[in-house]
Parts: sequence; structure tokens; C-alpha cells
Amino acid sequence: MDLEQAYRDLNVSSREDLLFKLKELVIRACEIRDVRPEDVPTDVPFIGGPGPLKLDSLDAMEIAMELRYTFGVELKNASTAAKAMQNFDTLADFVIAAPKVKK
Repeated sequence: MDLEQAYRDLNVSSREDLLFKLKELVIRACEIRDVRPEDVPTDVPFIGGPGPLKLDSLDAMEIAMELRYTFGVELKNASTAAKAMQNFDTLADFVIAAPKVKK
């Protein structure tokens, strides 16, 4: 897989840019107040984890819808979502590798 092309397809310049945009997406989709993307750890679970977001399964549904709209990727089932949403690193890996669908 050509990572540079994948980043272009996602309208990001690098993995760090993608991670920042994913954090922004989650904060916006879940209507989180008083948390900035730069304050969110990349390698800590953001659903049910110890990080600053404190998200639950309903938030995961909002995130899934926003991922489809923003990046054109679809979390087809709970198993895929659970693997992809372990932390922001795994979510970035999923967004890069997932087949794109219509937004």
C-alpha cells in the first residue's frame, strides 16, 4: 500500500495529521467540551478507557457515522468497530486500510 497516496486520498498530509483529525472528529461527533485534540493520548482507549474522553457505545455509533461521512470508511459490524476503536492508532490504521465507500 502506498501510504502517501492513502494520505492524499484522505486529504491529510501525514499520519500525525490524520491522528489529529480523528481526535477532532471524535470530539466534535461526541460533543465533548473542554478537551482539545492535543490533550488526547493516541495510544489509550477512548471508549471505556482512562483517557479524558470517557466515551461509551452510543458515542461509538456517532463516531462510526462521522467516519463514513468524513473519510468514506464504514465500520460494518461490532467486531470491526471494536478492533478499529481500541485507540487512535488502531483507528488511523483502519481508516488508512479500509475500502472507501460513498460518503
